[in-house]
Amino acid sequence: MKRYSPLIVICLLILAIELQAADSAQISVTVTLENISVSVDPTSWAIGTVAAESATQSGTYTITNNGNVAEDISVQCGSSTDWTVVDTITDVDQFKMEAQGGDLGTSAYTSIHTSQTLKNNLAPSVTVSDVKLQFTAPQTGSESTQQSFAVTFAAAKYAVP
Repeated sequence: MKRYSPLIVICLLILAIELQAADSAQISVTVTLENISVSVDPTSWAIGTVAAESATQSGTYTITNNGNVAEDISVQCGSSTDWTVVDTITDVDQFKMEAQGGDLGTSAYTSIHTSQTLKNNLAPSVTVSDVKLQFTAPQTGSESTQQSFAVTFAAAKYAVP
């Protein structure tokens, strides 16, 4: 019978004790990415034929935060191919687009020729349901073919002041 050295026996005992003394634990990690998303309903406004320099009001639009974080919602109108959106009509081929509702209030219209804050800190799944637009047609002598332009509602993550 073979004899093992006492040093080998001691090493095997220490190794066996260390193997039996091992333990572990886990944590479960979950994460959700921020989702910035906004929708508008209805998605169009067909104004039709209007007189020069006349103002036309839209029906009501509903803006919804479809994201999963609080959002700041802004609104801005773009120009058409032949007409330029302005704050004040001073020349032919210029028109005005204004908005009201949300943080803009409902007693007057605000020009949206530049970006305007419609709603600050809009919570997820919450709507702004009192938004209206007002279009003011260009002066007589302007381009009289049908024009199309976009009113953009943009969402950005709410930044705590």
